[in-house]
Amino acid sequence: MYIYGRNPVIEALRAKKEITKIFVRFGTQGSSVEQIKRLAREAGVPVSQLDKQKFDRLGRHSEAQGVVALIEEYTAVSLEEMIGDVREQDPPFFLAVDNVTDPRNLGAILRSAECAGVHGVILPQRDSAPITDTVVKTSAGAASHIRIARVGNLHQALEKLKEAGVWVAGLDAEGDTDMLALDGFRPICLVVGSEGKGLRPVIQKACEIMIRIPMWGRVDSLNASVAAALVLYEVRRKRL
Repeated sequence: MYIYGRNPVIEALRAKKEITKIFVRFGTQGSSVEQIKRLAREAGVPVSQLDKQKFDRLGRHSEAQGVVALIEEYTAVSLEEMIGDVREQDPPFFLAVDNVTDPRNLGAILRSAECAGVHGVILPQRDSAPITDTVVKTSAGAASHIRIARVGNLHQALEKLKEAGVWVAGLDAEGDTDMLALDGFRPICLVVGSEGKGLRPVIQKACEIMIRIPMWGRVDSLNASVAAALVLYEVRRKRL
């Protein structure tokens, strides 16, 4: 898989991902490019300079900022590993994503989750965008740092979380609990769906509480990634 752009490549290097090779377009300069070369040397990752014609053959050159990395296919952790990674000073804090099939939306959600200190993200193998170079690029490299579990059945995964003492809270415009009244101190897994379809009914049934975001304008809905970011940061704010 290729990842495009200076920041995603820097974050992949920092996260010690298995990078096979980095390609830099001839003539590309800047402090971030020098940082990439330094990190690559430290990690033993070869860097190759390509002329514009060869570089453009790698695809999506308009988004690459002169840097492309060839990375090993993304490897997810198991749900059991994620549950077992308990932080002593921070109750378990997870995010599950359902029905988000747009890779840019998923990338934005992963970025918000990583910035908010989420311990892991749970994605269904179906009913979700795969982790592609577009997701990595849109996440600004966050996909390289955050733990991601791919599960065959999201409903069953949420039930396992509940058995482990994790509170499962879904996001819904018609939810019965205001986001501002959310208990952010207890172990929690927030569940977000797409802005078009929302959470599937079977996933809604697995949620112990449905959270709504208060609205004061004429538009009554938010983009899925924005909605996720607001509630993630509300949980984090209450833990400060």
